Amino acid sequence: MTTLEFWKSYLKATHKSEENAVYSGELVFEDSGFTGQTQLSLVLSGAKTATFTPFDSFEINRETIPVAGEVYVVLDSEEEPVAVLEVTDVSVIPFNEIPWDLAARDGENENLSEWQDKMREFLEDEADLCGFEARADSKLVCEIFRVIYQNSNSSQS
Repeated sequence: MTTLEFWKSYLKATHKSEENAVYSGELVFEDSGFTGQTQLSLVLSGAKTATFTPFDSFEINRETIPVAGEVYVVLDSEEEPVAVLEVTDVSVIPFNEIPWDLAARDGENENLSEWQDKMREFLEDEADLCGFEARADSKLVCEIFRVIYQNSNSSQS
């Protein structure tokens, strides 16, 4: 199924008109392969309801920071549409000030220390890739989201 066909099935299932629907683009969790599918499984199960991205990455790549209300079609590692999600909240928070209740929404870790270790590694990798300095007070863009539609035929659901 194409992304457009999937989007139309979402509109039909939710009784939304094409004219009034928000479509912000496609979204893939990770690049591909095992890690991407693991992230996607967490999203589809409801365990993952947030993402954290270095603020500097947005600036360096000249990308706009997402805003609440944006709606994305989620693709799997084979670029097949599997869900629609809505961004419900976006905030910019220093890495060292993120509390466990927020970090837990990432869906992968057992405690704040474990999340910080993984996020620190990710932040350092992004810093090396994009050319910024990773610090304890580096700002992260936190996107809270919810899945609002899933393909009932998806093998991830």
